[in-house]
Amino acid sequence: MAATARTALGVSVLVLLVGGCAAGGGTVPAPLAPWADDAPRARVLLLGTFHFADAGLDEYRPRFAVDVRTPERQREVEDLVARLAAFAPTRVAVEQRPERQAALDSLYHAYLAGTYELGANEVFQVGFRLARRLGHERVWAVDAPHRTYFPDWTDADWDREIARRPEPDPTWDARYRALYAYNDSVKTTMPLRESLLRLNAPDRLEEVLGHYLVGSFTLSAGPDDYFGADAATFWWNRNLRIFRNLQRITGSADERIVFVVGAGHVPILRHLVEASPEHELVEVERFLGR
Repeated sequence: MAATARTALGVSVLVLLVGGCAAGGGTVPAPLAPWADDAPRARVLLLGTFHFADAGLDEYRPRFAVDVRTPERQREVEDLVARLAAFAPTRVAVEQRPERQAALDSLYHAYLAGTYELGANEVFQVGFRLARRLGHERVWAVDAPHRTYFPDWTDADWDREIARRPEPDPTWDARYRALYAYNDSVKTTMPLRESLLRLNAPDRLEEVLGHYLVGSFTLSAGPDDYFGADAATFWWNRNLRIFRNLQRITGSADERIVFVVGAGHVPILRHLVEASPEHELVEVERFLGR
């Protein structure tokens, strides 16, 4: 009863205070925005790509190959880099971990010196080319490892926990595998600019993120079991860490950052950049769509 009385008293005081302002003809001032609408914010362009040289680390294994080192594809890469350069980036970030920064610096400086022939990976083909075109001294490594919700589990532990839960409906997994195969094939039928523009369309990015919310996400032994959801947190955790690394390389509100990254990362990173009071998202379409 005492707790109920205190709650009721608190509500009454709140109503009295708010009502008193209204009764007295006063107005409640509008809250101040965390930043002024015209305050400068660092701009970030997220270029989601397919992996030019796939390492086989993703669940979907590409079935269609694109050799970006052919003369025709090299012209397409140069066109892509020229379009990105129109954004005038102050920093070029790539999907490499910060602990590899020294090795990345070494390769980049060898490339500037003409002693390193670019590998097929988008880190080199796009990141290195763009940075050199802009006269940058380095390419920034901002990838990050994820932190798992179950750090001490062995493969046997995972198998046991999955086996004791009902199998999820396979329908969505089948649909997404078909979608990935189709998207994989499209890159062989379009110029690079067009295929990347399609890959970065917001509706397609959301489609891909949706796969993390079905299938294994629903693994559960009952209403109090969130095993599938807990297991999926690794993907959000990794992208939160990547965003933290983007924050680290944002030296000022005048920065313009291009981040070349696997397209699967972009949906979460878009959300984080858009929500950040220190950053502004720049749409890929502005530079690849014309």
